[in-house]
Amino acid sequence: MKVNTKTWLKLALILVSGLCLYLFLRNDAFLYQQPIGKVVAVKQATPEKTTDVYNNSDETTRQTLTLEILNGKYRGQSFKVNNTYSSSGGLDQKYHLGQQIFVNIHEHRGQKDVVISHYKRDVYLIMLSWLVVILLYLTMQFQGIRSLLSVILNFVLFLLIVQIDVFLNLTNFFWLFAIAALLFTALSLALVIGLNKQFSVTFLAIFLGTSSALVIGCLVLYFTKSKGVHYEALDFATQSPKQLFLAATVIGLLGAVMDAATDIVSTLFEMKRSQPELTKQQLFKSGQVIGRSVMGPLINVLLLIFFAETFAMSVLYFKTGNSIAYTFEWTMALGVVQALISGIGIVLTVPLASFLSVQFLGGKQNVGN
Repeated sequence: MKVNTKTWLKLALILVSGLCLYLFLRNDAFLYQQPIGKVVAVKQATPEKTTDVYNNSDETTRQTLTLEILNGKYRGQSFKVNNTYSSSGGLDQKYHLGQQIFVNIHEHRGQKDVVISHYKRDVYLIMLSWLVVILLYLTMQFQGIRSLLSVILNFVLFLLIVQIDVFLNLTNFFWLFAIAALLFTALSLALVIGLNKQFSVTFLAIFLGTSSALVIGCLVLYFTKSKGVHYEALDFATQSPKQLFLAATVIGLLGAVMDAATDIVSTLFEMKRSQPELTKQQLFKSGQVIGRSVMGPLINVLLLIFFAETFAMSVLYFKTGNSIAYTFEWTMALGVVQALISGIGIVLTVPLASFLSVQFLGGKQNVGN
């Protein structure tokens, strides 16, 4: 396939934009108020081995770093600072030549004390974001940009909802996140699909699937009195742990149900557009087939996400002498419950999305936007 001049120009602009963005991020210290130091020299001490009461071994190393301050009133000055890191790297980090670090500088009686705060990661985060945008544009054109816009708007909306919850310090805050879930759904579908009949069918299928699965999950927890489920195991729970768990469950459930419903509804609508002669029975059977094909991968994705979330904490529990039952109860039980509720949501969404699509599309007739 011959590549025309326009394509080469587009690729050149993409590469130049990436290079310019990288160079800017490597020299953007002037944008920050907190002092940033660049590592210009590193001196390593001899590693020391340590062993805890559970016979877990680790190795710690002391570094002496020479930092050149890149911004603020101390710009251009050099300071020496000590850093101790471990091979496990759980709570510390090894620094290398050329890296940039946020530091705190305290001045007392003419003496300056420099303390490492954290590593400057904006280069990697923004470059990865740039790569995502470029890949979306190259593969999906402006449809991909609209999808990205929906993600950004949902993220902003989520932060706003969290701030409202923190500011008002609500007692029954679950309903705030339930309403937010509806807004997430409507916003995402409106940007990606548009305000049309397909939007209405997909939104209704997602709403019914999410609500049904959540009701079933809550009823099971109620009748079993949440036996074996420790809501207090949630990290940094400063409000009602049970409501925090349900709020997180709604958001996770919404993502799984939205994926299944969107696949089924969009495929059935496209089938009806290309083959107007399809009957309701044929459309419904096709929706079931599509649902069965996506159900397995979606549930596996949920399980893999669950494994990834609990892996580090589970290893820590095992390494500190805890049994499998105790580790499961305190690190995995909540994730398993959320995964099961999401799985129920996916299963229920398949017939719901198929049925609603059939009712909206009708029998042998043409379907417009």
